[in-house]
Amino acid sequence: MILLLDVGNTNIKAGMLTEGIMTPLGSVRHRDVGLGPAIAEADRIPGKVTDVIVCSVAAPAVRRELEATLRDVLGVEPVFVTATRKACGVINSYPEAARLGADRWAGLIGAHARGYQAACIVDAGSALTIDGLVNGRHLGGLIAPGIGLMRAALFSETGNLRVLSEEPLEGGMSLFATDTRESIVRGTLLAAASLIQRSREEMARRAGKAPALLLSGGDAEALLPLLDEYVEYLPHLTLEGLARLASEGMGR
Repeated sequence: MILLLDVGNTNIKAGMLTEGIMTPLGSVRHRDVGLGPAIAEADRIPGKVTDVIVCSVAAPAVRRELEATLRDVLGVEPVFVTATRKACGVINSYPEAARLGADRWAGLIGAHARGYQAACIVDAGSALTIDGLVNGRHLGGLIAPGIGLMRAALFSETGNLRVLSEEPLEGGMSLFATDTRESIVRGTLLAAASLIQRSREEMARRAGKAPALLLSGGDAEALLPLLDEYVEYLPHLTLEGLARLASEGMGR
């Protein structure tokens, strides 16, 4: 059995690949509990882990700690995904292929594996990433601060806002708010949603057809009501891409 790990700056998402079938195992907030307890959750996996495939966008220190922890807990040397020029039918648009984030690369591969001819792939996490895919070719993408980072910047850099709460907004989502806290909550959500919609429109212009809008990441559910009816929520898309890469021989 192959253990699949999607390691971000805050969370670890895990899945297992057995006989070609990927099963999500859940998510652990390693920023709170540490990598050791997070990886120890693997003890609950039925069966022996033979390989570990990792997609990581965390800091180098986190990667080193992760390697050591996986060796100690599972006795397995992990394989870290790096974007290449081409894999699993997807062509990378970056002149220096490895500079494309491993999470974005796995998402592209996951979308292609699902059979999408044209897709606008959005991961709404600590960073907001948007990538275009048409007939297996990566069109390029965008990276912007995630909703949490946008709010944190306002609260930390603007003195008179630091006392305000970041509690989630309740109720409807009209365009304009009538107090400062709600103005920040709505403004950051709408900024992210507007960038996504604008990117999808540009993709449609370049591809000659409207792409599917695929959404994942921790802030995905907050964004869903602000996007059109064609959006598809795929919370495990990165793991699906890792599973496809693993199925084609990584870690074996």
